[in-house]
Amino acid sequence: MSRSAPPPPRHAGSGPDGTPSAPAAGAGRRPEPGTPAAGTPVIGAPAPRPPAGPPSTSQAPVPPAPASRPIPPPDGSTGMPAYTLANRFTDRRRARADGRAGLPSGDGGTPTLEELAQDFLARSHRERLRLDVELAPLLETEAALTVRITETTAARQRAEDRVASWPALLEADQLGLRRGGESLTADDVVRARRAREYEALRRPMVEEITRLQRAGSAAREELARVRAAIRAREVVGATRVRRLHAQAMARISAYERHLVRHHPRGDAIGPWLVAQHPRIPGWVFDAEAAAPADPPAPSDRPREES
Repeated sequence: MSRSAPPPPRHAGSGPDGTPSAPAAGAGRRPEPGTPAAGTPVIGAPAPRPPAGPPSTSQAPVPPAPASRPIPPPDGSTGMPAYTLANRFTDRRRARADGRAGLPSGDGGTPTLEELAQDFLARSHRERLRLDVELAPLLETEAALTVRITETTAARQRAEDRVASWPALLEADQLGLRRGGESLTADDVVRARRAREYEALRRPMVEEITRLQRAGSAAREELARVRAAIRAREVVGATRVRRLHAQAMARISAYERHLVRHHPRGDAIGPWLVAQHPRIPGWVFDAEAAAPADPPAPSDRPREES
């Protein structure tokens, strides 16, 4: 019996039937120069270089103004006490009792009038406290904007002084100044080069002035908006106190109307009662005086002549 010959050895990269198979993707291919070989860990790519630019010419840079936030509206609560029917009956009953007792008998007034005046004083103090709480953040913003405007104005003045020492155009001898390698260059080319180099040095300073002008204008606009909000809140607070005073006087009028009817000297106690009436605080008048006048109606405005 003859022994069968062993199969030929299979080479790497051949198929099951011994035919050569296609090489794998990337197999047998040399890595490009500068790329890591397969299996080599990549530590990190080099960081890009920052673009070269002209150095800042500002000695005291002014921080940019923060984005303006909407100012919240004032507190909508009125704080007006309701003049209920029970209070009306109480005021009338006290007026009859004080009148029959002969109060007021002099400059002292009556306990009821003193109670109503103190109640109005307490409510007006409460309104002032609420107004101070609303104005606190606005006053802080106003102070910060005032300082920012001052600093921006000073920085702009310094920048303008620096630019003033740099004329807009170079002199003819400076424009014709040649440097190494420009001995054979045409005169107009040399002048154009010197003008571009000079403009590249002067332009950042001019742009700095423009930036400071815009920052100052934005800060002044924000300051005007904050001050308008402060005045509006002061007027709202003054109006609340006016309403509280009007209601207090309504109760006092109802009380005095019944008091003079039952007092033995009802026709002579008027000056004693007026002396005990509550007074409007002085800050209410100041807030109303500082408020801007209302703009004229469209029909009242003067027409422009064509």
